[in-house]
Amino acid sequence: MKKKKGFTLIELIAAIAIIGILAATLIPEVTSYTVNAKNTKLRSEARMLLNAIELYNASIQGTTNLILDGNTEISSLSTIDVNNPNGVALKNLIDKLKEKDSELLNYTISDLKALVEKGEFKVINTSSN
Repeated sequence: MKKKKGFTLIELIAAIAIIGILAATLIPEVTSYTVNAKNTKLRSEARMLLNAIELYNASIQGTTNLILDGNTEISSLSTIDVNNPNGVALKNLIDKLKEKDSELLNYTISDLKALVEKGEFKVINTSSN
């Protein structure tokens, strides 16, 4: 009599159940890693943007150009002096954020500072009323 090779149905079901249990425990962990990575990227971009704004503000001190204050929204930064090297760098950074449709464009400078210093994310209302 020939001995059959292979797995029984019970062994296959047990293997599938074990894989399912492992997947169910790993998926929430992987999801939290992706959320953490997104938040870290957002904070990093906010830090770069805030540094560029502070450099620009420092370079226009004593001129008649508008100094950006904490209530200025990033998406409305249109009065940047492009003859100033720091202004060019700031404008390029904002243009890149616009290309990526970054949520940082909805932040004010004060919101950026809170994000960089305290990790406070702005809740953006996406409902249309």
